Order: sequence, then structure tokens, then C-alpha cells
Amino acid sequence: MLILFVLASELIAALYLMAITMLVGALAFHFLVWRRTNLPLGPVRTAAGERISELVLRCGKWTSLALFLLAVPRAVGVAALLDDRFSLQSRLEALVIRSEWGIGMAAIMAAALLSFIGYLGVERRRFWGWPLNFLGVLLLGIGAGLQGHPADAFSKLTAAPLIDGIHAASTGGWLGAYFVLVLAARYVPAHTSSPWTDPLGAMLESYFSASGALASAVVITGLFSAATHLTGFDDITGSQYGRLLAGKVGIVIILMSFNEHHRRHAERQARTSERPQLVRTLRFEAAIIALVLALSALLVDTNPPGMNEVRGEVFRSAPRGAVELNDVEIER
Repeated sequence: MLILFVLASELIAALYLMAITMLVGALAFHFLVWRRTNLPLGPVRTAAGERISELVLRCGKWTSLALFLLAVPRAVGVAALLDDRFSLQSRLEALVIRSEWGIGMAAIMAAALLSFIGYLGVERRRFWGWPLNFLGVLLLGIGAGLQGHPADAFSKLTAAPLIDGIHAASTGGWLGAYFVLVLAARYVPAHTSSPWTDPLGAMLESYFSASGALASAVVITGLFSAATHLTGFDDITGSQYGRLLAGKVGIVIILMSFNEHHRRHAERQARTSERPQLVRTLRFEAAIIALVLALSALLVDTNPPGMNEVRGEVFRSAPRGAVELNDVEIER
């Protein structure tokens, strides 16, 4: 039973991270990829624009709704990781009400709600649609930064929330936009009669012109976050957190190798007979990204060696009677 609960909790954590990434990615794809394509005005761009708008709206609406619905199960899963000397209800109350993690959860739920309303506004061509989406992503970055690592939930406020917020937003812009790009490759038909007006080739060109800066931000902020949770080099091999981190770094290196290969060749392949092969490799890279997010979910829920002392002091202000009776040693 415990194993099933742990598996369910990690699945929720992975879906939660995926929803955050895709919600930021939908907005990033629209403004950093599609709006910056060099396709000439004409029927090809008009037809592709209609399909892309439909895709972005679907991604934005459904991921914002999913994020809102996943917030409460995610809170329960995180509370279950905390000090088991106290009841789950007391842990959940302390996490949501007495820590910056709870403020982050409220910000993320508000971001999901604002984004959902914003995409409804975009769908109805209201002027406030996109501004609400930008506000939602801003709140999402703040919320993700405040949540950070569950073991940090009751630690003192430092620069870590700012770094974690930038990391989440950059990850969504880099990897989330890539997910939408892969979906667009299937959603938008090829224009083989005039390869230089092919929508996929144009979108790849604009994506890779922005991905370098986003990837750099992800790597720099990720290294900073890892450094705050490791006490020394031995932690990499001597702790579960370190081993997971090393595995994630290895897969990210593979991901960046694929990314560099696509940056050099994908635009040309999209406009030639190599397009089917390109689509397969794009999807394979998307699968690697999904694996990175799954490892990130495991990493976030693994107690880092640098925070072991936090768990024992999480509930110094726990309400009276919060301790489970069966956890209290009765002195005779």
C-alpha cells in the first residue's frame, strides 16, 4: 500500500512539473517562436496561423486547468514527505498555512486560474487575454520559486526562491516551447511545393534563435540550486539525492547534444526529403525531455543531504495534540 502511495505521489509530482512547463511553454511558443517566424504573408501563413492558434489555446487551457486540479494532491504528497512523528493533517496544515511553500501553492493556483481565464479571453479575442496570461506566468514563476524543494519549506527566505523561479520560467520557455513545437510539427501540414515557406522550418529557425539563452539560464540556475543542497563532492555518490542529480545531469547533457544537432541541421531537414526522419528525432528528444522532468520530480521529493536537519525542526510550532498517539513513547 505504501509503495502505491509513493508511486502515485511521484506521478502527481511529474504531472505537476509537466503542467508548469507546458503552461509557460505555450506562451513562450506563441511569442518567441510563432510570432517571430519569417514566413511571408499569404495563404500558407494564414492557414498555419489558424492551426497554431488553435494548438496554443488548447495547450494553454488544458494545462492551466490540470495545474489547478493537481495543486491539492501535490500538497498532500509533499506533506506526506515531512516529519512522520505528526499526523498528516497537522503536516498539511503546517505546510500550507505556516510556510512559504503554501504561499507558493496559492500563487500557482491563482496563476492557473488567471491563465485559464486569459486563454478564454484570447479565444474570444478580448484585449485582456494575453496580459492575463503574462500575469499568470509571472505568478507561476513566483509560486514555483517559493515552493522550490519541499525540504526548504520551513527554512529562512534567501535568494533561492528567485533562482528557482527563474529556473522554472526558463525551463518552461526552453523545454515547454519545444513540446509545443513537436506538436505543431504534426498539427501543421508541410508545404513541400515551396520549401522556404514551410511553417515547420520557419518555426525551428525562430525557436533555436531563442533556445540558447533559455538553456543557459536553465543550466546556470540549476547549478546554483544543486550547490545549495550539496554539502560536498562526496554527496554526489554517497546520497540518493546526489545520484539522482548525477543521472539528471547526464541526461541533460544528452538532451543538449540533440538540441545542438537539431540547431545545426533541423531547419534544412524540415525543407527537404529528410523531414520524416527529422520528425522522428524531434519526438525522441521530446521523450528525453519527459524523462528529465520525471527525474526532476524524483529529485525534488528526495531529501537532500544539505537539508537533513530541517526535517527534525519543521514542526517546532506544531499545534498541541498534533502528534499521533501511536508515535508517542509512553513512559512507565
